Amino acid sequence: MKYPLTNIMCRLPFILACSLLFFFPACYNFETEPYEWNSEDKVLSLQDSTENSAIKKLFYATYLDLPLLHIRLQSSSSYLDAATDDGVPTKSVGGNGSLDNYRNGLLSPGNIADLDGDAWDRNYSGIRRVNLFLEKIQLFPASTQLPVERIVRMKAEARLLRAYYYFELMKRWGGVPMLGDQVLDVNSDVHIPRSTIDEVSNYIISEISPDVTACPNSCFPDLHAAQSTASEDPTEIGHVNQGVALALLSRLKLYLASPLYNPSNNPDKWRDAANAADTLIKLGVYELYTGADMTKLFAMNASDFPHKEMIMIKEMGSNSAIEQKNSPSGYTYGTASGAQSTVRSEGATSPSQNLVDAFLMIDGRSIFVDYDPEKGIDPSVNYNPQNPYTNRDPRLARTVFHHNQRWLKRMIEVYDGGQDRGAVKGAVYTQTGYYLRKFLGDNTSTESYTALYHHYQIFRYAEILLNYAEAVNEYDPGNDAEITKGLIALRKRAGIRAGADARYGLPATYTQDLMRRIIRNERRIELAFEDHRFWDIRRWKICDEGDAVMTKPVRGVRITRDGTRFTYDYVDVRNSRFASHMYWYPIPRSEMQGNTNLVQNPGWNY
Repeated sequence: MKYPLTNIMCRLPFILACSLLFFFPACYNFETEPYEWNSEDKVLSLQDSTENSAIKKLFYATYLDLPLLHIRLQSSSSYLDAATDDGVPTKSVGGNGSLDNYRNGLLSPGNIADLDGDAWDRNYSGIRRVNLFLEKIQLFPASTQLPVERIVRMKAEARLLRAYYYFELMKRWGGVPMLGDQVLDVNSDVHIPRSTIDEVSNYIISEISPDVTACPNSCFPDLHAAQSTASEDPTEIGHVNQGVALALLSRLKLYLASPLYNPSNNPDKWRDAANAADTLIKLGVYELYTGADMTKLFAMNASDFPHKEMIMIKEMGSNSAIEQKNSPSGYTYGTASGAQSTVRSEGATSPSQNLVDAFLMIDGRSIFVDYDPEKGIDPSVNYNPQNPYTNRDPRLARTVFHHNQRWLKRMIEVYDGGQDRGAVKGAVYTQTGYYLRKFLGDNTSTESYTALYHHYQIFRYAEILLNYAEAVNEYDPGNDAEITKGLIALRKRAGIRAGADARYGLPATYTQDLMRRIIRNERRIELAFEDHRFWDIRRWKICDEGDAVMTKPVRGVRITRDGTRFTYDYVDVRNSRFASHMYWYPIPRSEMQGNTNLVQNPGWNY
């Protein structure tokens, strides 16, 4: 059984696992601990000062618990957004996979699938690593290897990471136990009550705010200046900096202004969110990636990294595992020896028709009247459901594999009985008629997958532009220039046509509600499967209210072939249901059992 917080006490990155000792009848003098156990005191010898690599390893370990989007391929081998209206896990035929519990009502304190069911433990592990580092680094004098200014920066980075870990906890559970700088050990009282959302968020802000007058103990001044390119400071690539702090504040304040956190719709919170995003924008450090090959936004060679859209990343090695995991199921890939294999690509995620319909036409207009599926297809946009991928937003083909799209020198076949849907009996194929294209390299004309870097971009500049547009529309809905500038930049980058008015399909006049729909739709398609939709529909409270997106079916397409003619029929592939208590996660049962001062989130007492 795991207990709250205590199960992370021994997670020091440098402590080796030890074997059980066995009792020998002739021996009556027992060791109090295994002789070979490298304990804290032995590893962190004060005689070594900071020349000892262990203290640096402890610092780098503070980064270990950052999320890695592409390893969130759960037991159902898909992304978290496959638990929304944007898709389903391909392998969970019949809706019985762990991610499906978010839509079928079977989620419980004992079967949380996010982060392999370990988000609570993983984020507290990150917090403990930070607290341990901050405690131990105080014991060591500076050295030529680690001068004073570097130690100051390391401490600031660790505190920023701790703030991020608390945000990850807060967005799942609301108020959570807070540890301050305390390092728990086996003698600690772990029966720590939950703090409130306000207390957690105020702590995060106080730790990383650039406003040192209001937050005099903030680590912000001690962080490296915002930067994203190798030429500015190659030694800092991958490290958090002032740009990351501002991005975290932007996301945090946007959440705090949203309906789930701000039920009274206090406009000051929206203003704070807009100001936080604007502060980062006005740095002038970051910009949208506009390379000729847009696949390099997410899948790149060493020479393409880093680019200026990246704000915070978790680095990955060069490999083709993402291509193997996500490419359509009819393709095979090479073995490590280079020989062509019969191992099939997994096509792990099946994007929904709901998501495909959200993508714009090439002129920037929605296929629906007022961006509202309930109002039906807009006849003025010339959308043809029997020719659905013509004249669409180029982001559609960069995000979703659809019928007759080219990949590995052949056309994708997702019609019934095609190579990528039903050709081999017993194989697992897309459940919706689509596969996930995003994050993959350009393998259109190659014969095998190319090893590329797929660094997880925890924050990227596109999100900040969308944060700003959303916040301004909520507190200053008449400010067209500020609301639309980021949207126009994103649509221009995407390849949408400018139109005679150079508004890239944005209407000249609109209500606040219509612009809200436009911004939310833009966010959905621009940030698809980047771990936003799952949280956005919760903070907007539209899972069971408003658009009620999690009470409606997930839809797909069935394509049938008759000679050279293809017929498209649109069908329901998964039913969804959602209760109001599901906006927050249940605290894991093991944590409730170990901490008698924890109070479970309402509605999860089973």
